[in-house]
Amino acid sequence: MKTFLLLFAGLAAFGADSAAFAKEETLDLFDHRRVSIQVPENYVYASGIDRRGLATIKITDPGLKMELVVSFLPDPDGRLAKEDDQRAFIADTSLPYARDSVEKDYAFKDLSPHSGSGMYCVFTDSNLMKKLPVPPGDYLKVTTGLKAWSGCFFIFTLLSNETASDEYQAAMKLLRQSFEELPRPTGPAI
Repeated sequence: MKTFLLLFAGLAAFGADSAAFAKEETLDLFDHRRVSIQVPENYVYASGIDRRGLATIKITDPGLKMELVVSFLPDPDGRLAKEDDQRAFIADTSLPYARDSVEKDYAFKDLSPHSGSGMYCVFTDSNLMKKLPVPPGDYLKVTTGLKAWSGCFFIFTLLSNETASDEYQAAMKLLRQSFEELPRPTGPAI
């Protein structure tokens, strides 16, 4: 899981530990699309364009108990609108996690977002189970999934050492209740 973190090393990682939404960030995606992201109080938000040209964000808490990375992709044909397609996509993209996990399988869960649809899986790193306590900079749990809505979707990876922590629950709340698309601008730009 350290390898995954290195892909996003350019994004800043600071923050704090409250689940209240404190500030709204707006992210420009593609085709004049924008999303609103409600960042929990004292958490740090960083955004950028990754090496594939995708808008990517990272949100962390100050104690680094969790790190959430989200990348946005266009889906003009709605290929991930159906549950079966979402399940197949997640199975394909998270195969390395499943293969190296304690679970050795997928336990798909409904994300139940405020708008759109989505699902996710949680995996426990079997290699880190042998090294408890977990070394700094590594995470025992990886939650990976997606949220889809008309013409767009995002994939996410949430790293943590436990799924019951306040920080993990704040990140899951963010995935379910935030990331709302804003109306497209109309008329000529000023």
